[in-house]
Amino acid sequence: MDQQSRLEKKQSQLKALKDSLKVEKRRFFENVYFSLDTNEEALVYFDDLDFPVTSTLIKDAIYDTNLLGEDKSLVPYAQMGGKFLINKIKVLNHKWVIADFSDGTFWGELLIKYQVAADGVFTFTVVEHFLYATN
Repeated sequence: MDQQSRLEKKQSQLKALKDSLKVEKRRFFENVYFSLDTNEEALVYFDDLDFPVTSTLIKDAIYDTNLLGEDKSLVPYAQMGGKFLINKIKVLNHKWVIADFSDGTFWGELLIKYQVAADGVFTFTVVEHFLYATN
């Protein structure tokens, strides 16, 4: 292979990588569009509080509900095999969270409205939920 054809091959590979990077960058920005962490207007909502409200703080408060008894769980389904646990959470803004839950066999999703009081106590209200049908 001569020098010219190697150069053309490398340039082609470089163009393919740049194109791939553009696609991934677009996908990243689409993914973080609905995120408390990148939403300045939503973050301003918490300015009056004496502590920083972060996605991690909200997620930890929701994960802590996994430790509560079944009657206080955010998952509104009775145990069918094991305990339903919240597995994955995305904090959309200053009011809304989506979460995934499962018991290892059955799974579903929740739309949760939340509020945080001046004393740091969170209140969660499940607005909508569904359980995926099993085969």
